Amino acid sequence: MSGYLYFLICIILILILTSIKGTRYFIRQYLSEFLTAIGTIGLTIISILSGNDAIFIDTYSWKDAWPFLLILFASLLLISIIIGANRNLHNRTVQAEIDKNKELQNSINSYKDEYYTLCSNNILHLFESFYTTGDERISIYKYQGNHFTLLGRCAKNSAYNKKTNYEYKENEGLIGKGWRENEVLVTGAPKWIKKGKEYKIFMKERCNIADRRLSKIRMKSRSLFVKTINDNNTASNPDGIIVFESVSPTKVNLEECNSLIIENQKALLTLLKNMKSLTKKVS
Repeated sequence: MSGYLYFLICIILILILTSIKGTRYFIRQYLSEFLTAIGTIGLTIISILSGNDAIFIDTYSWKDAWPFLLILFASLLLISIIIGANRNLHNRTVQAEIDKNKELQNSINSYKDEYYTLCSNNILHLFESFYTTGDERISIYKYQGNHFTLLGRCAKNSAYNKKTNYEYKENEGLIGKGWRENEVLVTGAPKWIKKGKEYKIFMKERCNIADRRLSKIRMKSRSLFVKTINDNNTASNPDGIIVFESVSPTKVNLEECNSLIIENQKALLTLLKNMKSLTKKVS
């Protein structure tokens, strides 16, 4: 077969393979391996036919053309080595960046946990008189764009004290309602029994919240007070929101909660602003 046909077949194969998206991407990913294979096959062929007097191209026999073919296929092998080395260097660099990002993310998560613990401890210190039966909880949220994120939470009952990563939307639940109306008091909610049908109906009559979300809430509170916290010095959104809640249907009352907030307002605003600032730096 004429040397022209060898090159023509190779060019046609390359055009066909690169015209298909899947194979084009595959070849790009493994270009070094493809060049190595082509170079190895080429060197093998010319080693077999290097002494052959058959015509390769025009008047040149395989015997005449093999030095040029040797340079061609050796060059392909050299190029494949360079591409492979660059790819490995890139992969090592990328992996190093991935490892660095993981380390930074772990540090950020650690800082967030420390901030959460700090905020939760301050809640206990500021509102210790609220905790009388062990079934109460106080949570502080910050507002971020269009949702609320938990800054800190404190309950004497460990079952209710777990941190949540759930982000309430600005129009969701009693938190969203309290944000719009400044404060909301709910008492006398029915006890959660079995699938909580009555509890769900009661809560959905008072705010916009899905059954699925209600089912996932660990503490099925029967009395709640939600209030925005704001220093009133600017026209911007309030600094955050505080939630008093209890499993008792009558424990939470407007007078006690507002009295505690007014009594600790300065400390609460300082805590909230500092926590918002700290968490913003590591978000």
